[in-house]
Formats: sequence, structure tokens, C-alpha cells
Amino acid sequence: MTKDTPRFSVGLTYWPRNAGFGWWRAFDRGAAREELAHVASLGCDTVRFCLLWEDFQPGPQRLNSGALNALEQALEAAHAAGLRVVAALFPLALGGALQLPAWANGADPLDQLRRMARLEGPVLVAPPARGPLLLAEGRYRHNQANDLFTDAAVLAAQRYLIREVVGYFGAHPALAAWQLGEGIERVRKPASAAAAHEWLAAMAEAVREQRPGARVLGVVSAHALGMRAAPRPEHIAHTCDWLGVAADPPQPPGGARGNHARFVLFLHALAAALGRRPALVTQLGLPTVAAGQPGWNAAGQGGQPGWISDSAYGQPLRAYRGDGEQQAMLIEQALDGLQRAGAPGAWLAAYADYPPALWRQPPLDRAIRERTLGLVDAAGKEKLAAGALRRFAAQRRPALEAPAPIELDHERYWRDPRRELARLWHEFGAE
Repeated sequence: MTKDTPRFSVGLTYWPRNAGFGWWRAFDRGAAREELAHVASLGCDTVRFCLLWEDFQPGPQRLNSGALNALEQALEAAHAAGLRVVAALFPLALGGALQLPAWANGADPLDQLRRMARLEGPVLVAPPARGPLLLAEGRYRHNQANDLFTDAAVLAAQRYLIREVVGYFGAHPALAAWQLGEGIERVRKPASAAAAHEWLAAMAEAVREQRPGARVLGVVSAHALGMRAAPRPEHIAHTCDWLGVAADPPQPPGGARGNHARFVLFLHALAAALGRRPALVTQLGLPTVAAGQPGWNAAGQGGQPGWISDSAYGQPLRAYRGDGEQQAMLIEQALDGLQRAGAPGAWLAAYADYPPALWRQPPLDRAIRERTLGLVDAAGKEKLAAGALRRFAAQRRPALEAPAPIELDHERYWRDPRRELARLWHEFGAE
């Protein structure tokens, strides 16, 4: 590898072990510095900070100075550790829940009916139309949001957040890129793929207006790859500097196969083929059985790995939890396979497992698999996966140029993406 050859990027999404998704509300500078230094010692070059939308923008034209101050300190801690930072703006799909500010969701009809009942006596409460539950202000609420790709008030708020945050932090030496959205299509399906493309282009332009030359990352989910009207890899590749695909959760179509590296390699291959560009893989990971969870016995042993009934983003999920060896094997095989396949990098889903005290709080009260995706356990002890990551990162592998491992007809794929995704996975997984 020559001096100018880019390295295969190894990174992770960082939430503190003891604060979890409440990080920006309960920022601990000392813990952040210590844990980010540990992340760097594992061989990571990049961390992703998700700027929880509600925490940073409590009102459409109002920012939280406390969260901004915490971000500044977090960037300094990452820079001191030698880490690059990718900051995700208005991420929605976090921790297995759709986290949307209450002001962007509108009134909850059940709350209105309950208030009427208190004031006027009993009323007939009819449940609203089925849709994904949203997490806002610490409570699960029914989805009432309009199309977030076109809603004028939301678009104005998004541009305001970009103007203020990118304008202030864009020159920070730790910042490598800005990610736009995370799972926005899960809240309300856009009217068309073209509408999603227009939104992405407008947001990317807003970032570059504030910071010329800023790099922008767009990430497509496995869920979106099965939708006709959603952000598409080719649109992200056209609009953004980096194309990413989230392996979250790594749930193969039909559930016939277990969670293993092969499906992660398939997601990269499919996104790269559709985008005609190598795709970075994010949210790579496998949860493990941990103390206090089903399968943990009185002898203090973690029980047997297997499938559990879980939920993700308001929908039922059949999820697989492994033991420490299986988690380490998945990471080792996925990193090796992705580097050989030409991916520019892979970022893991989490730094740490979360202590049982956080399991009673949303979103971990419902998303079981999110509790134990980390490289260290809830007590801060390294799991076997940490060693697997360290050994891989120590090889300092280059990012390779490799031919797309999947050939497909784009028009055929987007005529029926769900069917094509399942067909291509069947062919890819059978090899």
C-alpha cells in the first residue's frame, strides 16, 4: 500500500456506555474522552455521532445550547483521540425506534380524546390508522407526521438546523462528513423516489452552502431497498460524496437464514450495484446474550444463543442473539469480506452494551437487540469482538477497487424491488 492509497475505514457509531441515547442530555466529558480514546485504541479511524434531533432542535426555529456545547466537547475529545467524526443530522432510526421531535409530528389524536374525556365525560376512543410508533419526549406516540420530504415547516426547520450547526462546527478539524437523515422513509413513505431525491439534493446543497467543500454521506437502509418510493442508492451516489448502506437489523428476507456475514456482504453488493459506486457499510453488528436477559441462568452464564421475538421501528422482528464467539466471527468475516469486495469501509453498530438500568427506558425497553451490540459489555470489559476488530484494524488494509459482485437490470429491479431483493439474495446467498 502506497502512501496515497486510501485505507479501508474502520469505525463505529458511538453512544456512551452509561448514558446511551441520553448522551446529549447528560453529557459526561470525562467519560467521552476515556471511551473515545479506547475506541481509537481498538483501531478505529472514524466515529459517527448521531445528533438526536429532539435534543438539538427542541423547536422548529430553536436550538438547544446545552446540546451544542456537548457536541463541541465531544468533537474535541474525538480530535484528541485522533478520530474523524461523521455527524448525522436529523437521524430518525435510532436504537430500534423512530425518534422524531414532537413538534414535527403534530397532535396525537389519542391525547386529544383523553383530554376530552376528562373535560366532558366518557367518549368513544377509536384507534388511529395503523402506522409506526414514534418516540418523542420519552413517550411512544402514534405517527401523525406529514411527508417529511415535502412538508414546508419541516423543510424550513431542517435548513435552519443545517445553517446553524454546519455553519458553526463545519470548520472543526475532527469533522470528516455530515450524514443526512437516517430512516426518514420509515416515518412516512415519500410520494415518489424522485421526491426523496429532491429532498436529499436540497439538504446536501444547504450543507455545502454553509461549508463549501464539505463531504456529505447518504445512507440507504435495507428497508428502503425493498421500496419503490424511497431514497435510492443511485440518487445518493449522484447527490452525496459517500454512499452508505445500513445493516440494521441484518434480517434476511423470509428469515430463512441466520444472521451472518453473508447477508451483510449482499447488502453491500446490492447497494454498490444500484449506486454504481462502492458502498460503505454502517450499523454492522450482532447482539449477544447478556446478564439479566432471557437465557441468563442463576449460575451467571449467558445461556444459549438463538432467535428471540423483538421489535424494531414499531414493527415485530425475529432477531438473532449470539454468544461472544459468534459476534466476533461475524465482525471478522464481514470486515474481511467487505474489504476484499471493494467497500471503502465498515462501521460497527455500537461501542458498548448498556446497563440494565437503561433497559427500562425508551427505546431500550422494547428493542432487545439494541442492548448488547457493543464491543465492550455493560461493565466496560472488552468482549471477544473487540479483539477481532483490533486484529483486523492492525493490518491497515487498503480500500480496493473491485468489480461489482452483482449484475442487475435497474429497471427490472425498481419495478418490484421487494421481489427482486429476495430473488437476488437467494442467488447471492446460495453461492
